[in-house]
Parts: sequence; C-alpha cells; structure tokens
Amino acid sequence: MVRAARLSATALALVAVAAAVAAAAASLAGCGAGERGPRARPVAWPVPLPAGRGPAFRLPARGAAAAHARAIGPLRCVAGGGGGARVLAHVELFAAGLVVPVPAGIGIAPPLRRRGAYVRGGRCSYPVRTSEPTGLLELRRGARLALGDLFAVWGQPLAHGRLGGFRAPVHAYLDGRRWRADPRTMPLTRGAVVVLEVGRFVPPHATYRFPPAR
Repeated sequence: MVRAARLSATALALVAVAAAVAAAAASLAGCGAGERGPRARPVAWPVPLPAGRGPAFRLPARGAAAAHARAIGPLRCVAGGGGGARVLAHVELFAAGLVVPVPAGIGIAPPLRRRGAYVRGGRCSYPVRTSEPTGLLELRRGARLALGDLFAVWGQPLAHGRLGGFRAPVHAYLDGRRWRADPRTMPLTRGAVVVLEVGRFVPPHATYRFPPAR
C-alpha cells in the first residue's frame, strides 16, 4: 500500500511538471508574438442600422404635384409604362446615425397597384421613381436627371442644410466620394450610388449590387 501510494504521488508530480512546462511554453510563445506586434483582429461585417421613428423618418412617397400627376419643372408623368426602359441607381439616407427609409411609390401617381411592400404600377410615372422600399431608383433611360429631380418628384426639400424634415449640414457622397457641391446637382446616372447624411457619420457605401434592369 505504501509503495502504491509512493507511485501515485510520483505520477502526480510528473503531471504537475508537465503542466508547468506547457504553461511556460505557452508564455514564451505569447512573448514572441508580442515582439512581432499584436495579432490582427478579425474584421466584423457592418451591422445594419435601424430605421428611425417618427414623422421626420417616415416620409410620404409623394407631394401634392405628383399625387395629381402634374408636371414638376421639366418632368412629366407618362402613362403606359412610364416612358420606356429603365436603368438603376441607389440612394441611402441617414440622420443621427439612423436610416431614413426611401418609400416605394415615389414618382408614381395614384391610384397605385401594390403587391405587399412593392408598387407595381399606377396612373403614370415620372422619369425617376421607386417601386420598392430599398432605395433602388428606376431612371428613365436617356433622361438627364439629378438628385434634385428625385426630391422634387418626392415632394421633399434638399439643400446644403436641409434633408427632408431635418435641418442640419448635409454630407453627400457619390460612389463613396464626398460631393461638396450643391447636393441637388449630383447626377443620377446608371449605377450611381448616392449617400446623404445629417448628424452622426455613417461610412458611405461605394458600391451596390444591382438587380437586372427593369
């Protein structure tokens, strides 16, 4: 029994020594890593931002002119498919670090034909319109459009110090690059990726994965 106890104690001592050696090796490895500099941390994908609440964030899809299919400057509401094929652009709006949703139905005069959150048609369409609440813009092919046209058809104000219901400096980006001129003059062309922000900075997207043209 005494011999067995001695063997057991010896085994425990060997296990303790092995554990100490392993701990020392791990410590040395850590020191070596520290001399080379800290390890790169995995980069997390951006977390989608929530939409804001309240009237300033939940804007109606059209003003009085578009609701009655009236001409808005040089822009006319055209029936029968809205004047031909469309190309796509994308716009995102942020205020105080929250999303300002771009509603479906901008540039489409009522009565509307809906399917869930999507607008499938209406009385007529302007050269710039939205049929889904994702910020996807449908532009009449060949039309020379600017961001100010979108907001004019939408019935919402846009200026250096105004974005819809928000009065604050507006930071505009086109394809990820700062646009310092009047935001209303930003061209809306095929594949344009537009970001407008007031308040807290949100890193702007430079690209967008577009679906097939409509």
